[in-house]
Amino acid sequence: MHFPTAGGPFFRHLRMWHAVLASLVVVAVVVAFLVLRPSDGVRSVPNSPCRPTDSAREDTPAIPDLDGDGSADLVYESADRVPDFDVIIVPGSEQGPDHDRATVLSRDDLGVPDDIQTIDDQWRPTVADLDEDGHADLVYSGAAQVLWGGPEGPQAGGPHGRVPLPGGGNFDAPTAGDFDGDGHTDLAVFRSSAKGDELVVLKGPFKRSGAPARTVEIPSPITENASPVLASGDANGDRATDLALYDSPYDPPLLFTGGARTSSGLSKEPERLPEGENVVFGDFDGDGRQDVAVGRSFVDSYDDVDTPDRRGQVRVRYGKEPGKWVTIEGGDFKEGFGTTLAAGDFNGDGCDDLAVQLTKKKETGDARIEVLRGGSEDGLGSKPWRATKRPVSGDGGNGSLFDVQDWDGDGRAELTLFGTDRWWITDGTARDEASFPNVPSKEQGS
Repeated sequence: MHFPTAGGPFFRHLRMWHAVLASLVVVAVVVAFLVLRPSDGVRSVPNSPCRPTDSAREDTPAIPDLDGDGSADLVYESADRVPDFDVIIVPGSEQGPDHDRATVLSRDDLGVPDDIQTIDDQWRPTVADLDEDGHADLVYSGAAQVLWGGPEGPQAGGPHGRVPLPGGGNFDAPTAGDFDGDGHTDLAVFRSSAKGDELVVLKGPFKRSGAPARTVEIPSPITENASPVLASGDANGDRATDLALYDSPYDPPLLFTGGARTSSGLSKEPERLPEGENVVFGDFDGDGRQDVAVGRSFVDSYDDVDTPDRRGQVRVRYGKEPGKWVTIEGGDFKEGFGTTLAAGDFNGDGCDDLAVQLTKKKETGDARIEVLRGGSEDGLGSKPWRATKRPVSGDGGNGSLFDVQDWDGDGRAELTLFGTDRWWITDGTARDEASFPNVPSKEQGS
């Protein structure tokens, strides 16, 4: 696999770990991009229970393909130009993300009004077909601005709209999914304001103005003034998207079941998951049903708080045993096993594996990655775990896990790591496959 490399300007550090976690789920699923649809290259591995195709995988969201060429595109927001921001699109190819063809969309290109404030952090825009014209659309910033897609993807100065979010306050970037199971893409977003917090579900299909078919407001199920991250997946195999809320310092993760007979499509009461700071969905045991994994590192978000002298853990609930949680402890004491999770099929056997980031101090970026292989009869809980250790420090500073995709279409997913000024793409065996600047040269965006 070959990727172009080039020099580039300094990429702004994320100022706090909560924003890192937020960037990891701000997608048309948040995890919507972390659980991958298998490509034609997926194959069965001898003596593996994994299925190359199954209902759970066929229902997972499509890859972030903005130009419709079948390759995943790397899409992210950069606050390198404070107080403005850019959305950067690195188009995919059969060799992976092609940095030489990167597009930089400025605030003016995106049609963002001057009265919308932007943040000094990195986010991943939501990619989803909201207007059902067959082309992926780009939803960016917490104000839910939409740049409509076309045959060549969203274009600078192209048609745009804005999803009307109810009331005032602050909104995180939305997450996409079909929460009521009616076949239309919906958006879910969490709003925090002085008047009260709430979960907002915007029902599809959307008009070109950005207006949803219906808006449903749900009183916040979490402690006041908390700002959770949203992640989506199908935890019960009913083809309706379920919604997880996590990373509140005061509440355990919560899971709303989709397909309910409610105005939002989500269950009236959420399920309380085991305590943890992140949630992902994936089919780790190859039975055709998505499983749920919750990571708990025990590392505080602020480095001046001592970490308990214990190992971190990942708790997994398999679809075949919805009432049972399996606990996996890893790393050394105080090493933060479970800080960040991402699911993907790294060896192409049809089963999802689990990438686990370990971080002793969340704000210093001293991270490494372990990949726990799925596909055994007992899923990730089998012994040995076949873990692959991968330090993520290198030129340009330490790195953190950003995304998982099959970037080159070979049926095997790769890890995407970001550092102070560079991206790294590595396979599931800790081997680097690419490195390029976080922010393209100005000539590429002009």
